Amino acid sequence: MLQHLRSLLRPRSAPPRSPVPGRNTALSAPALYEGLFADRIEGFRPAPGETPADWQRLLFDPAADPRAVRALADEVQRDSRVRALACSWLRVRGLPVPRGLLLGLVAEVAMDAGIDVLAAYADGRVRLLHHSGRLVLADTPVPAYAAAVRAWLDAGAAATGQARPWTRRPGALPGPGQARLAWITADGLCAREGRFEDLVRDPATGPALLAASQLLQVVTRSVR
Repeated sequence: MLQHLRSLLRPRSAPPRSPVPGRNTALSAPALYEGLFADRIEGFRPAPGETPADWQRLLFDPAADPRAVRALADEVQRDSRVRALACSWLRVRGLPVPRGLLLGLVAEVAMDAGIDVLAAYADGRVRLLHHSGRLVLADTPVPAYAAAVRAWLDAGAAATGQARPWTRRPGALPGPGQARLAWITADGLCAREGRFEDLVRDPATGPALLAASQLLQVVTRSVR
């Protein structure tokens, strides 16, 4: 992704090639990809024989106490994706949620060799589905990532007003030369997508994509 940003400084003599599905983790590990957005609770259902976590028992209970769900949504140290699911539970029932609360960001950039998908969350967790097939699942905060995660979330928060409500279609990836930036908020999913070059030059999404690329560089450097 960082190289893709740098390539904008050079003229391109040929159009980008289509992503290569065989090397694309976003396609070969669909459950991981779908779970990044925390917009469908079905993907978080306990596996057969697995003891459900307390939050799973709560959110899969249609008769759950809304006060308990709101407490889950407000729990700062909780997995941000769980908080997003709790907010969704509340919204579906017409109950108030924390307004304007950013819980995570997902950046998807179509490269010549596949798609880079990077996610970072308010609790410090990071997930990377690299176009090479490499996976990074930092499901506990990593101190080495903290500054870059915060910088990306701050850049994303500054651009939230430019995002549009987004109803995601499972498995719908950006096409060649395209990119998408998604905001996971207590109010629901928002996104901006289009030509990568246009988003980079946009005064709102450009800084957010640059910050995402800098986090990507930190993460990939740490796992070499």
